[in-house]
Amino acid sequence: MTKFSVVVAGGGSTFTPGIVLMLLANQDRFPLRALKFYDNDGARQEVIAEACKVILKEKAPDIAFSYTTDPEVAFSDVDFVMAHIRVGKYPMRELDEKIPLRHGVVGQETCGPGGIAYGMRSIGGVLELVDYMEKYSPNAWMLNYSNPASIVAEACRRFKPNSRVINICDMPIGMEHTIARILGFKSRKEMCIRYYGLNHFGWWTSIKDKDGKEYIQDLIKHQLKYGNCLDDDDASNYTDSSWFDTAKKVKDIIQIHISNTIYLEMIWWHIQIQTTRVLIKLWIQEKNVYLVNVLVLKK
Repeated sequence: MTKFSVVVAGGGSTFTPGIVLMLLANQDRFPLRALKFYDNDGARQEVIAEACKVILKEKAPDIAFSYTTDPEVAFSDVDFVMAHIRVGKYPMRELDEKIPLRHGVVGQETCGPGGIAYGMRSIGGVLELVDYMEKYSPNAWMLNYSNPASIVAEACRRFKPNSRVINICDMPIGMEHTIARILGFKSRKEMCIRYYGLNHFGWWTSIKDKDGKEYIQDLIKHQLKYGNCLDDDDASNYTDSSWFDTAKKVKDIIQIHISNTIYLEMIWWHIQIQTTRVLIKLWIQEKNVYLVNVLVLKK
């Protein structure tokens, strides 16, 4: 089987270890010969990369691993680019969320004024990565996770119409897993779903089984009673307790037909907490990365 070379653009992200673990878990389907990290913040990347180096050495020592801030080194001889960059990092995300809230509108990283601001910053960064890929590995494909995915995807379509870029978002897939649990399906793949909208601002308008039976009203009935979780759910089934609170809150706000992923901002307004999602995200991510590094170094 052909083995591939992958560069993760945004190697200093606290999400990067998760990508590495995902790649390692799928070596039977997507075997690697080389894995590289690229970031323009060398100090931040080094912390993540050194921890991942230990993991790779233990689990897949045959995969050549390196990290760099040099675009030529990073993008040469690669088959795939996995891009997840945040231009401006978390300090700018905090402004994207806080400034709109001061004016009484949604403060969210991909929707509303904050989403537009983040999108304007992201376009240049992602297009720069596309340029690097086309210059040093013209046959490579880019999988872009950088937000706001819809704005970035449109920019790629307009400015790089012939580029080998696939812009994706895992939010609808994650929601489909939840919907499948609620409706009693063993897998989301048992459902035929109609979804439209922008990433982090979309709607499900039809949920059918393979025989054509419609379940959308069953879902709404459940959500009005339990929210977007099972009746016996608890916070242990979620990545953090704030998402569990979000899922429960659906029962109070679904009647106004609002998009699924601005629920969190509605919660903050409802309970009048003077904070933003980014502050929670920072605390959770920094805590998790710290624990991972401690465990790795102990080994």
